[in-house]
Amino acid sequence: MATFVTRAQWGARARRSSNTNITPAGGGVSVHHVDGVRVARTNHADCAGQVRGIQNHHMDTNGWTDVAYSHLVCVHGYVFEGRGEGQRTAANGTNPGNQNWYAVCGLTGGSASNYDPITPELIDAFHMAISRLRSSGGAANAVNGHRDHVATTCPGNLYPLVQDGTLNPGGGGGAPAWPGVYFRQPPVMNHASVGSWQSRMNSAHGFSLAVDSSYGPASDSACRTLQSRAGLVVDGVVGPDTWNATFG
Repeated sequence: MATFVTRAQWGARARRSSNTNITPAGGGVSVHHVDGVRVARTNHADCAGQVRGIQNHHMDTNGWTDVAYSHLVCVHGYVFEGRGEGQRTAANGTNPGNQNWYAVCGLTGGSASNYDPITPELIDAFHMAISRLRSSGGAANAVNGHRDHVATTCPGNLYPLVQDGTLNPGGGGGAPAWPGVYFRQPPVMNHASVGSWQSRMNSAHGFSLAVDSSYGPASDSACRTLQSRAGLVVDGVVGPDTWNATFG
């Protein structure tokens, strides 16, 4: 069972201002990691200092009002309170991303072949953080990655766990929850979860879609091809059945 660490307990600085202009029911929770090099602390006693360092960088170097993330989680199974529920993040890279999605950062990093261990305790901590953001913060059930908002490799080796539902509380693997939005065009539809769908179409079904979270003609065509293969109604609309066929 993960352990929650309040801002006071980890020694957070006071935020400079508060922004509660968010609509997370229209998005969900985005997963992040720290860097392209290994950063996980061997001793949990060092994790609070790491979180303070991230907050200092965000406030003093980036000029943000607080640490960017809603919560941060470590490989030892602790959830560090970030901006918290009901606060707009500065982590997701776009205005719609920060408007509609909370952000949880794993205190992990590294290259694909030399990545910090993804421990069961880390997964438990992600589950606690995401569950809090849903139950107390009004987040929808969708879970995506930072890379679904902008062109980045973040969250590194955590991203396959986003795609297969492992980081989705109660998921235990399998398809991530349908985001509750039908992808269709025309007109071109822009939604962060489109990026998760595009990435899965490429990795699991052999397509070469631009992962740009924009559901345009190429995505429509790929959707129709998948629907035909899966024996679904071929209408170019990604609803629950097509979403599940994509991630199944």
